[in-house]
Amino acid sequence: MALLLLGSAPASAWAQVPVVGYLGLGSPEPGAPYLTQYLKGLGHQEGRTFLLEPRWASGDNSRFPALARELLDRRPAVISAPCGPALRAIREISRSVPVVAGCADPKNFLGEVASLNRPGGLTTGFTFLAPESAGKRLQLLKELLPTLSRVGILHHRHDDWGTYLQEMERAAPRLGLTSSKLPVERAEDLEGAFATAVRQRAEALVVFPDAITFGARKRIATLAITHKLPTAFDTRVFVVDGGLLSYGPDWFDPEFAPRIIATYIDKILKGAAPGDLPVQQPTRLELVVNPRTARMLGLNVPNSFLTRVDEVLK
Repeated sequence: MALLLLGSAPASAWAQVPVVGYLGLGSPEPGAPYLTQYLKGLGHQEGRTFLLEPRWASGDNSRFPALARELLDRRPAVISAPCGPALRAIREISRSVPVVAGCADPKNFLGEVASLNRPGGLTTGFTFLAPESAGKRLQLLKELLPTLSRVGILHHRHDDWGTYLQEMERAAPRLGLTSSKLPVERAEDLEGAFATAVRQRAEALVVFPDAITFGARKRIATLAITHKLPTAFDTRVFVVDGGLLSYGPDWFDPEFAPRIIATYIDKILKGAAPGDLPVQQPTRLELVVNPRTARMLGLNVPNSFLTRVDEVLK
């Protein structure tokens, strides 16, 4: 979700108006400017009841510590951030600032959340966890590619995707598939990961979302088409940018993440304890297909498959 970067405010303004920090993966992210819109809808006025301070990692996890330090130097009343490396960077500097965090997997709350219903502590937010969707993505690839037998799993080497990986590893044998991991640490590793996939005779890829894959989603789509590898993702933004299909919640649905972030920021600014605000979960999973990518891969998507698709991109 993209947010407009504000100019520097006078020192007197910082002293009087609560600062809302936003630490983001991309630069920018889809969904702008819903957060500000929702805060205004809740009665807030930018510059009077809150000052928004966004910082973007531009797809590079290594930038989070410096960006977190910049935000915390502003003495924010609350920060919105993704889980994993971003949340860790904040907590290595401060254990006292409230954080509204978004996690693909609750494990990535890093022990900050005691339970989804009552987090306790100073971290709450939302999760996109839908473990069954990991196995479902393999099933969808198998339906499109009946002879599929080998699948590569592209993921960040240091991100914890345990729940998803376990579900995928359980589902693969049932579908007659073998899987191999393709870990990357930097965007520069992507070409090597695709070369490894080809060398291992992978016939399709499942791509896990993180700062690297999110920031390089168009590059991944191009590499996949070049190597004739159908791809499956968690969320539709990857398909919009050239991936083959996605199955899972829409991360940038303005009715989900931005609304939750704004609602919880509003409550925290008004004195609510983050630990009393339950972690929200998605209620809808959607299947999205890019027919142009299918044609470029030489795939025929049968009508029987298309009838189950929630969105066929134009």
